[in-house]
Amino acid sequence: MPDNELKAGDPYCTNCGYALTGAVDSSRCPECGRPLVEVMDRFRPKLKYAGRRYRSTTMLMGLPLIDIALGPVDNEPKGKARGFIAIGDEATGWLAIGGMARGVVAIGGMAVGVFSAGGMSIGLGGAVGGCAIGGLAAGGCAIGGLAGGGGAAGIVAQGGAAVGYYARGGGAFGPNTIGGGGPTSQEAVDVFNALSWFFSANWPSPTSIGLPFMMVGMIIIVAALTLAALAWLKWSRHGGEG
Repeated sequence: MPDNELKAGDPYCTNCGYALTGAVDSSRCPECGRPLVEVMDRFRPKLKYAGRRYRSTTMLMGLPLIDIALGPVDNEPKGKARGFIAIGDEATGWLAIGGMARGVVAIGGMAVGVFSAGGMSIGLGGAVGGCAIGGLAAGGCAIGGLAGGGGAAGIVAQGGAAVGYYARGGGAFGPNTIGGGGPTSQEAVDVFNALSWFFSANWPSPTSIGLPFMMVGMIIIVAALTLAALAWLKWSRHGGEG
């Protein structure tokens, strides 16, 4: 272990912990004799508590109202939060926000829920994200019952490249298509007109999903972030301690 007197950036021997500041007369560690090219490093002090934990005592539906677990603490390499409102490296709850989020409403790098938003988003009801899979799916890549995105696949799909029973896009593939250089299916026209609440009413347009769906998604996200902010405020007032 490095000497306790070492400061950040000081050279030391990784084999025995000897401080090598000023050791310029030898190519070996004065203490253990190992070659400096093999054992010399710069001291980087470790934070004793790099992460944060907070868990409210108030319970709701059998879960803590708020559970926050961010970063490593003691023997936990990452924070695992489980609560009605869960915020963490891994978060599970009715509202879950985190690197990996699972919940009724889930927001995160990887999000799985009834309604989800994230880089990779899977939602039983609706999903929005870079890659979205769900009953209603919107994203760069979207797969679902109704799917809209740069690339989309579904029962009804719209996108730059769209594959579906009803498909509309620059490249459209399926039994009933609009665009893609093929003949326009009147049945597809009727279906997309009926689903204009989700898909753009005036195709082609830069927006692949309808305004109401976007508004619902925004409401969910704003509500989730508001609750998260309240949770964070409560956590901060308690000093990040459980």
